Amino acid sequence: MLELVHVSKTYQSAGGRVEALRDVSLRLASGEFVSIIGPSGSGKTTLMNILGCLDSPSQGEYRLMGRQAGGLDPNQAARLRNQAIGFIFQSFNLAPALTALENVELPLAFRGQRRAIRRQAALEALTQVGLADRAGHRPSELSGGQQQRVAAARVIAAKPPLILADEPTGSLDREAGDQLMALLRRMNRQGCAVALITHDPRAAAQAPRRLRMEDGRLFPLEG
Repeated sequence: MLELVHVSKTYQSAGGRVEALRDVSLRLASGEFVSIIGPSGSGKTTLMNILGCLDSPSQGEYRLMGRQAGGLDPNQAARLRNQAIGFIFQSFNLAPALTALENVELPLAFRGQRRAIRRQAALEALTQVGLADRAGHRPSELSGGQQQRVAAARVIAAKPPLILADEPTGSLDREAGDQLMALLRRMNRQGCAVALITHDPRAAAQAPRRLRMEDGRLFPLEG
């Protein structure tokens, strides 16, 4: 599914050179579920941006579904993201002017699917997350937990082979966070590979394979 080979990422800041990732190697097989836990500043967000083709390594290689994905131009990267990756972010990333149904439809519209087909897929996904009765509501009319379930429905409808979840429970209470993790486990059982990046030990523990990020490096999680 994906492979990082000796990937490093360096930034130049006002304070000098910042090594965000240091010689990171990672393989994720199709249908696998891995969690990566670590404190703020450990490099988790930089790693997620590279996995999601939102940034490129300074050194090393990134391959996604057999393709070199580390140095794509913006249009190529956008096409690969739309076809291969579903994102679930802490901030939900819903379009405020669109209804829940329209938000779930959006990736399918970018793929060029006909409106009737994508609308049916979006309704089915909202039904799966228990929000069919909120299809016409905008994000401002939904609770945080409901917004995160809309974000999950958007991924369910798109059926990507890879889900990247970046602190998805960070803005949720315990009950809503547990519901979201149950959805991720269900999507994984249906065949999606899942990479969960989190600082929450309870969420990380639900993945069969667990890693930790520290000072830009990736290690197996002991215990």
